[in-house]
Amino acid sequence: MTALLARTAAPGRPFDRPRPAFGAVLLLLAGVVALQVGLQTGGRNDDAELLLFSQSLALGYDPLNPPLVVWLHGAVAQVLGPTLLSTRVLIAALLFAAYPLAWAATRQLTSDRAMATLAGLSLAGLVAWNWAPHLNLSHTVAMTTASFALLWAVLRLLARPDSWRAWLLAGLIAGLGLLTKYNFALVLLAVVLAGLTTPTTRRVLLGGGGRLAAAAGVTFVVAAPHYLWLVTQGSALIGLVDAKLGRDAPQAGAWDGIASGLATLGEHAAMVLLPAVAVALLVFAPALWRALRWPLPVAPVTRDRLVFAALVPVLVFGQLAALVLLAGVTEIGPHHVYPLILVVVPLFAALARGRPGPTSRGLFALVMGLLMLAVPLFLARFIVTTAATCEAKCNTALPYAAYAAQVQEAGFTGGTVVLLGRVHHLPLEHLRPHLPAHTRLLRTGDPQKSDFVPPRRGSEGDCLVLWPAERAPAMAQRLRDTGIPGLDATLPTNATLGVATGTLALSGRPAPDVGYALVPGGIGRCR
Repeated sequence: MTALLARTAAPGRPFDRPRPAFGAVLLLLAGVVALQVGLQTGGRNDDAELLLFSQSLALGYDPLNPPLVVWLHGAVAQVLGPTLLSTRVLIAALLFAAYPLAWAATRQLTSDRAMATLAGLSLAGLVAWNWAPHLNLSHTVAMTTASFALLWAVLRLLARPDSWRAWLLAGLIAGLGLLTKYNFALVLLAVVLAGLTTPTTRRVLLGGGGRLAAAAGVTFVVAAPHYLWLVTQGSALIGLVDAKLGRDAPQAGAWDGIASGLATLGEHAAMVLLPAVAVALLVFAPALWRALRWPLPVAPVTRDRLVFAALVPVLVFGQLAALVLLAGVTEIGPHHVYPLILVVVPLFAALARGRPGPTSRGLFALVMGLLMLAVPLFLARFIVTTAATCEAKCNTALPYAAYAAQVQEAGFTGGTVVLLGRVHHLPLEHLRPHLPAHTRLLRTGDPQKSDFVPPRRGSEGDCLVLWPAERAPAMAQRLRDTGIPGLDATLPTNATLGVATGTLALSGRPAPDVGYALVPGGIGRCR
């Protein structure tokens, strides 16, 4: 049996070293991007949001997400153009960065390079990391990668408490993390509380003096401008957050709502760690038993750092539970619990203390490799199946190029395009690479995006309004009666009305019709 396991594990053994392991991840991500760009005509609503907001540089874009990911996409789009490729390359880069960061953080806790590598490689075995972000996540990915970076930086700081560079780097990462997603604040608070819990880490943090003040100053300088902008959003911010978190639900604060919120939190917490964590506990069970039954002597400083790293995800979970219990938050989504993925760092450092052998390491790496190989296969199937069976959400197969060609044939030469309807059903932001370069896109009818009005790209231009024709058959008359949302202009009677049609990619099925109203030369602020 031992010989059989050793032979089975042999293909995975090379992947307990950083270069082969992370090289394989890089190839996987490159293949996924190629698959999406080759088979899809567009992405989903997170991709659409990046294409919309990256039209201009601003301190903030909407009150629900900080701007760092949009800024990064703007930089990538300068090189690759405002396309699906630019959004997918950015997300792939953010995903990849977490792998070596998890390895580097674990290396701060153990001298076992192989187990540190497997800590990073374990992310490839998480559905939450190696599948869901390929469908529709952006800010959450950046926040999680920033969390790994912060954990690594603070562990490095604890080992070099006299290094100004280590303190300033931690402050910079904390500031950038606060610009990825607002619940990064939970990670930052968890890091501080965990650091104050154990004696040696507490001594470093409280003894930081001027270095701590400088690090906090860097964090403030990086994050404060956006958060000052956020304060100006006032009631719009409160309303959107309440709706997003379920605090406007009737059951908020009642026991039924709290019980439901806690159950949802527990379910998402378990799902975000599967299957890699379960596989690790199974494959490395003998090592875990040895680590618990016959623990190796360890210096107090090393023990405290391991406890610190383990407490960070625990305290993040505790804060989320407190939000349910004390603030009536009933809508905990899967993306809220992504910081719990940090658990792989202390887990693999603890497993390393049980001295796992090459067979168990090879088996774990082999399973992670098989899970990696499954991703492009299932993704290709998902893309093709979506095109063949979708009803309401056909975003990845919509004929954006055909829509753009038809409105340009109708006379649109550039200017302002107002997108109406729900982005989840019709993310027409993917028209951007197909329209004239001096075109700006607006979603003035969307409460979350209505305040985003990038500057016009020229002094003159046309006004084009687009909407889902089947869902809003009376939209043209409504635009004449009540005006174009947010632009103080009513549709003139001589506007060119029409419907853009097309077929879904891969399947040839009829695509949703897009109604349009075109005003050559523009009208009011729509030009």
